[in-house]
This record gives sequence, structure tokens and C-alpha cells, in this order.
Amino acid sequence: MLFEVRGEYMSLEVTINDNEKLIDKLFEDNSVFSKQKLTPSDVAIISLYYSALSNAKAIKILTDNGLTNVTDTLLRTFIEQSVYLTYIFQKNTKVRAELLFFYEKMNSHTKALNIVKRLTDKKLAKNMERQIDNQIKNDPSEASSLEESTKYFRKRYDTLFPQNTSNRNKIKQHWYNAEPDYKNTSFNQLCKNLGIKDLYLSMYAPYSDNTHGVNGIANFKVKPHNDEFNMIIEMYDKSSELTMLESELNMMFIRMASYYKIDGANSWVKTVYTKIYCNVLLQRNYRVQQLLKKKGIS
Repeated sequence: MLFEVRGEYMSLEVTINDNEKLIDKLFEDNSVFSKQKLTPSDVAIISLYYSALSNAKAIKILTDNGLTNVTDTLLRTFIEQSVYLTYIFQKNTKVRAELLFFYEKMNSHTKALNIVKRLTDKKLAKNMERQIDNQIKNDPSEASSLEESTKYFRKRYDTLFPQNTSNRNKIKQHWYNAEPDYKNTSFNQLCKNLGIKDLYLSMYAPYSDNTHGVNGIANFKVKPHNDEFNMIIEMYDKSSELTMLESELNMMFIRMASYYKIDGANSWVKTVYTKIYCNVLLQRNYRVQQLLKKKGIS
């Protein structure tokens, strides 16, 4: 059975377009980033948001074309990004976003350095290191080499954690475990602490099981036909996933517009809030309703 997108999910396309327009709004003349420079926290938030939106678009295109058996990895990544944005916008937004920025910078530079050091072809290693050194000149580390920038980002990440904690190295393993109680010891625990355990159990965990290259086996069915057996591939309905995508994108939209203060009384954003509210009434999405209620839309 090929998956068919029903009319009720056409609103997902509208939601994606609204989120894309929001990114453009942030960089318009007389808007947020025409008046201020991008900080590390801004880079973390906007890149995470943009990446989540790109994943949503890819999932929509694939499901529109009946390729529902190849979207699980994208859905898993999208949920992870949505949870991270939920955590960042919950409180201490600037610090949490900076933690993500320096964690990712530290990791990417450390991995690149390890690859260069382990290559047996020294000429290739030298060329790679030279290319990377040229690229990192645009980083805010003011370093001249990969090794220097790796040390810089590791130090910046390290300074964002309290110095007098006994199990400090264990706490630092997860950038989202930087709160005073240090209870976000895993992604599962993070979801529990954010009150979205159901999202983890019902969607993220199954998608995680299906991202190791063997999930396609479940789609193969053998059915008798006359005196023979036919092997067919069955595609499963992704309607609940598309509903989840739209809901999470709506929450991202509200949080982004609110954080960057572009949702004034007469703004385009307010009209989108009203549109979201109308869709929420149909879908009975409590989490989005609560966000809108805080913004005075009810």
C-alpha cells in the first residue's frame, strides 16, 4: 500500500513555508541581525533550527513520493533537534546554546585532528591539515592551526562547567547536562525531565532501532497468489509522524519568534500564531496550546 498524503496534511507544507519565512525575517533590513552580530549562541540556535527544518522538508518530499520506508533516520534526527531546541528555550537560553556551539566545535575539531594524526599516508595527512588550517581561519578562535583551535574550543567548552564539581568529567559528556542538578545524564533522561517521555518512547526509540540498515526487512511480506508465493514491499502510513512534524515545527516557530522578539502586536508573526491556533483546535495539541496561551492567543 503506497502512502497517500491526504488534504488535512497540506497544512504541513504551509507550516514549513512559515518557518522558512521566519528565518528570512530575522535577517531582513531593520530586523534582528541587521542590528546586531551573530553570537555563538545565535549560531547554535539558528543552525539547529535550520537543520531541523531541512529534515522536515526532506521527510515531506519522501512521503509525498511514497518513500515512507526510508524516513526513519530523518525523523529520529528531527526529534533530537526538536528536543534540543525545547531544552535550550526552556531557560538559560544563551548559556545552553553556547554549550551546544562549543561542544560541537570541540568535537568536530578533535575528530579532524585525530584523523590527521592516524593517517598512515603522511603526504595526504599534510595536505588535509593544510586545507583545514585555511578553513579554521574563519572560526572565532583566532588560532592559526587545527591543533591550536582544538585546544581553544575544548577550553571554552570546559569553562562553561563549574570547576568544583567532583564528577565533572562525567557531567561534561553531554552538553545538555549543564544544569545545577546534573540530571540529564542521557537523551532519554533529558526527554523525561522535559516532560516529553511519550515522544521518546513512541517515536524516537523505535526510529533509533530502525537506523542500522536492517529496518527494510520488516516491510517485506510473502503472500500466496494462486499456486505461487509473491514477495511484496508494503509501505506503512506515516500520518502520525506528519502530525508530529507539524506540531514540533509550530512550537519551534513560536519559540524562535518569541526569543528574538519579532512577534509584536501588528507583526506577520501574530497572524501566523492565529493560524497555528486554529489548526491546534482541530488537532487538540496541548503543548502548542500552552505556548500560544502564554503569547495571549486563545
